[in-house]
Amino acid sequence: MTSNIEQALLSCPCQAAAAQLTVAGQRYVADFTGHLTVGLDPNMLARYMQGAVNVVELLVQEHVSNGVGAVIGAISVIKHPDREPPPSTLKPITPGIPFPAVQDMIVDIVVEIPSLLPNIRLQPVIPANPGPPVLRNSSVTNFPPQGDVYQLMEPMDLEDINNPGPVLATINSFPVTVNPATD
Repeated sequence: MTSNIEQALLSCPCQAAAAQLTVAGQRYVADFTGHLTVGLDPNMLARYMQGAVNVVELLVQEHVSNGVGAVIGAISVIKHPDREPPPSTLKPITPGIPFPAVQDMIVDIVVEIPSLLPNIRLQPVIPANPGPPVLRNSSVTNFPPQGDVYQLMEPMDLEDINNPGPVLATINSFPVTVNPATD
């Protein structure tokens, strides 16, 4: 989307129960709560809902999740301030019929695990294939999502922002339940 397209913001609370991480060869489990805000073109969404277009681009504007787990302690996750992921998408399974749909949320984050990796800010290692980390729901039934669960498609290796290369941690699973904000 370009800046001359009208953009609406949608913020949804989210939670990830029993997310699994590996740090220094040890597995940990943590629960997260937070929110994700996306920007989208409301006219494109309206056309999608009418079956006139087969994709809606969603641009992650903000992502904040705070987690805690036994032994691993507090974990913070925010949208990467220096890297912009490609657009996330909402696409129908059957062209022209909006739902069910596949929604891919492309994420680029900064992770801090102060009790295990003090003073280290982690970022995803982004390989050429499969590319940036994706949270997917293969059967979205409406938009905004209501109680839908998104799964991490591939484990997310994390490296030190200030010393990229070595993998210091991996997010193995991050089952995110998204519920729309209600006013």
